[in-house]
Amino acid sequence: MNYRAIQEPVRLLLQDTDHILAGYARGNGRLISALRKSTPVAKGKKIRAAFFFLLAGMHRVRGEELPRLGAAIEMLHLSSLVHDDIVDNSSRRRGEKTPNQNFGNSLSVLWGDYLFIHALRLLDGRWRSPAMDMMLDASRLMIEGQILEFENVFNYGLPSRIYYAIIRKKTSSMFAGIADLVAQMTDGPGRSVEELVNFGRNFGMIFQISDDLLDIFSNRAGKDRFQDLKEGKVTLPYILLVRQGALPLIKEFSAERPQPLLDRCTELGIKEQSIKIIDRYCRKCVVFLESFPPSAYRESMQCLLDFIRYRDY
Repeated sequence: MNYRAIQEPVRLLLQDTDHILAGYARGNGRLISALRKSTPVAKGKKIRAAFFFLLAGMHRVRGEELPRLGAAIEMLHLSSLVHDDIVDNSSRRRGEKTPNQNFGNSLSVLWGDYLFIHALRLLDGRWRSPAMDMMLDASRLMIEGQILEFENVFNYGLPSRIYYAIIRKKTSSMFAGIADLVAQMTDGPGRSVEELVNFGRNFGMIFQISDDLLDIFSNRAGKDRFQDLKEGKVTLPYILLVRQGALPLIKEFSAERPQPLLDRCTELGIKEQSIKIIDRYCRKCVVFLESFPPSAYRESMQCLLDFIRYRDY
């Protein structure tokens, strides 16, 4: 199932979310307008909003507040991307120049903050308080993960447990927080908060490990291959490479001649080894999903799980 088909049960909610995002973060002044145009809101897959809507649908959560909550989640994510690109000195995101590349770091810091404030201001209605708590907690954990990652830049001796701690905070915390929010929005008996949060956390781990594979093996990711290596990020593929004696090749890596390292990744089966680790988390997610009665929401969530596992963009 392609991603558009996966979105079908929540298509109208996602359209409403797009409409809110398209009209939001507007402000007076030439620079704000230019910054807004340079930030590719429309190009994102909005997986976090889709995850939220599908999980809510599985729990029969309805309400006119859902699109605004989805928009707030996506805007918070966008804010974090702007800040990440500054920290990483990234030049491309989703196939476009990053704000820091177009406008410099100082203005981009302000723009990331501006989007963060707008994300919080999108929250209203009866779920404002739990949604606010979720977004603030997730933001704190994402920043902690970013700091831990920064602390270990170019640390090729990075233990896998530290890598997992980084991505659990930096990426997985948002999905876990979304699941926690859905648990609070659910009326009547249902899955425990712990079960929901564990599902979100495992989903996020799959998402990030898959993303780390895209950095090496995909030419459709909207950024240059081996960008993580250039920025000194030691991800799971590099941990596996170091374990199998490829550290000299990593240290000798040249952006002009990436093929030797790519060939070694293929020879050693780095992608296959990583997918085996992804599948540990996938099995836990599948068990959780199979505990729900069949529905269009559950089917699409299962397909979304497959999509992030196998995606190449």
